[in-house]
This record gives sequence, C-alpha cells and structure tokens, in this order.
Amino acid sequence: MTNSYILFSVLCLMTGRCWSGADATQLSDVELLLDDLFKNYSTEVRPNQNQSEVTNVSLYPFLFSVNEFDEVSGVISIVGGFSLMWHDFRLAWTPSNYGNVTTLPVPKKKIWVPDIFLINPANKMEAIGSESFLGRISYTGDVNWTPGGLIQTLCDVNMYIFPFDTQTCSFTFALWGYSVFEAVLMPFENMSSIDTTYYSPNTQWKMDKTVMKYSDLLDTKNLVELQLILKRKSLYFVINMLAPILLLSLLNPIVFVLPVDSGERVSYAITIFLSFAVFMTLISENMPKSSEPMSVLSYFLILTMTMSTLICILTVVTMRLHFKDSDLKVSKKAKILLWILQLKFLCSACRKAKKGSEIRDISLDAGFVQSIKENKDAQNVDTEDDVTWKKIAKSYDTTFLFYFFFIVFLQWISLLITIAA
Repeated sequence: MTNSYILFSVLCLMTGRCWSGADATQLSDVELLLDDLFKNYSTEVRPNQNQSEVTNVSLYPFLFSVNEFDEVSGVISIVGGFSLMWHDFRLAWTPSNYGNVTTLPVPKKKIWVPDIFLINPANKMEAIGSESFLGRISYTGDVNWTPGGLIQTLCDVNMYIFPFDTQTCSFTFALWGYSVFEAVLMPFENMSSIDTTYYSPNTQWKMDKTVMKYSDLLDTKNLVELQLILKRKSLYFVINMLAPILLLSLLNPIVFVLPVDSGERVSYAITIFLSFAVFMTLISENMPKSSEPMSVLSYFLILTMTMSTLICILTVVTMRLHFKDSDLKVSKKAKILLWILQLKFLCSACRKAKKGSEIRDISLDAGFVQSIKENKDAQNVDTEDDVTWKKIAKSYDTTFLFYFFFIVFLQWISLLITIAA
C-alpha cells in the first residue's frame, strides 16, 4: 500500500472529491461489483485466508486542532482523525471486468472494520468513529477507513515552571477484542509523528512537537501512543501575573522609607501583603489541585508573603521604638542587636587587626598613647549621650531596607535560574 494511495484516500474521504475509474463507468458496473463483492461476505470474520495469520492494521493519524486544554482538571480535547488501513483479499477485483472501476466508497457496516479504543479516556470508553464514516476499498483489496471527531483524554500536568511550562499529553490506542496473535495495530510505514498538514494553531498553546510510537504499557507491540508536546504561550501570564508580582516585591521594602509620623506605614505594609494574597488566589485557580511538583511561582509567592508578614511585624516594632519617651535611655540590648545586624563586628575585627599591625610597626611613648585613649573614651561618651530612640529606630529602618532589598533580588535571581534551567 503506497504512501500516495494513502494520502489520496485520506483526501478523498475528507473532501468527498474522488473518482472511481474511467469516465465510461456505468451504474450497472458499480451495482454488479457490489453484488459480487458482498455476495458471501461476512463482517464478523477477519480478512485473512489463513486465520492463523495476524491481521496487520496500519494507523495514520492527522490532527486538526487542540480544542481545549484544562490544566486544572487535567483534560485535553483535540479534533483529529485516523486513517486505518488493512488488506482484505475478499474485496479484490479486476477493474476491466467492471467498467475500469479502481476504488469504491462503501459504508462501514458492509465491511470488516477493527474497533479502535482510546484506553486513557477522560470520560467514557468507546470505539473511535461511528457508522457515518465511509470506508474506501481498492481493486487490490486494500481497505481504508477514516474516522474522526472530538477526542478527550487525561493528561498529567507539570506546572513547575509555569507560565513557561511545556506539557506532554499522550493518547494510547488499542485494537479491542483481538489478541496479538489475531490482529495488531501499528504505525503506518513506521511513521514517528502525527500529520499536522491541516492543523489550526491554538491561541494558548504552541504545538512544539508530535510523536507516534509503540506504547510502553505492554511488552508486545499492539498499543500505539500518540504524544502532543505543547508549549504554553506565556506572554499573557507574564504581563498580567508575573510582572505585577515582581514589581510588588520591589514595593515591599519601601515601607521602611516612609516617614514614621505620616501614620501610613502599617496600612501600606498590609496593603502589599493583601495584594500578594490576591495573586496567590489567581495562580491557584490556574493550577491543578494535585500538581506535583508545585509551581515555582507558588513557592516564590509563599516566600514573598512570608517576607511581607515579617515586614509588617518589624514595621510595628520600629514604630514602637520611634515613639518611645525621648528621656528614656537607649537600652544596651537594642544597640548590640543593631551592631550585629549592621555587621559592624566584622569591621571592628578588621580595624583591630589593622591597629595591631600599626602598633607593632610604630613605637609610641606612654604619654601619647594615654592621650589617644583619653580622647577615644571622651568621644565614646559623647556618642552614647547623643544616641536616642528615634535615631535607633531610624538606623533599624535603614538596615531592614537593605536586608529586604537584598532578599528580593536574591529571590529574583533564584526564580530566573530555576525557570531557565
């Protein structure tokens, strides 16, 4: 069965523009041919002279469109068709005896047709095609039946790098009711992809690749698996979801720049937190409930909301420090904590090491050393007297601002690395 004949038959069955032989073919020739072919024909017997031989059924798939892909429920719907081909020795004739008729369309119910089932359907399991689809027979005994329609199957969704994800959905077909010793389903001429000549692009998904192969479910080659590899068109989600989240994460630490006396700090921090909660709801609506692994964007939002919660707490703390009585002496614990957060102990270690080397190199008299020590003590006393709760609160604000901006940029880099990997 040649490739040109297959393409011709598919085109005929899809468009209805076929010819069966010479222009001189008469109605009586066709009627006589039908009477002779189906006089003693049985649709319940496999088309093999030797019934111990295996009937080879070739599958030629073609895809029209991806109708819908619901990631939440994990169901994909496509519109496509299949050209099933096999040889039936009972349907061979000599064209010259019947007005040079070479091909003939016949109803499905008049010929032996194998039942093809989708074994991973989204709803009920039923045979592909109906009685409405005509078959076409050739004078050589080759039979071609081309059913089509809406096909739904379950698809395992991986949303880890949403919205830059690529999904692989599989359709597994089998000959139902026949053992591997009776009938075998196989790809036509070992083809490894689906015919997408008549494919209409989808608005949300780009067809990256199609694969046709034997299924790994069984050791025997009797299940044919069709794979659609779809890449999400991510521009919509980048503009309407990802970009606002990243921009909001930049606004989060700005709360420490707002003047404390404005009275807007707490409301600002809570507003940012609620904005992240809204985006978390939007993302969860586009995610399957059992997605494994979870989207990296969900992890990003959880970390950002945790950081936003911490910012709200620290905002209240710094405001409390700011409005403390100015007559109260600044506690030593507040100074030490600030000293640790600003990493000044690292600078102190560096300065001590530098001063130690200078002292070893320079010989100073006792009076000069004593004067330096007295000046340093006096300077420390003056500095301690100048420290107030407002200054401590302002220093905490500046420190937290740098810390949280560093965390934000670290989150950005981690997100980009994970998506690009």
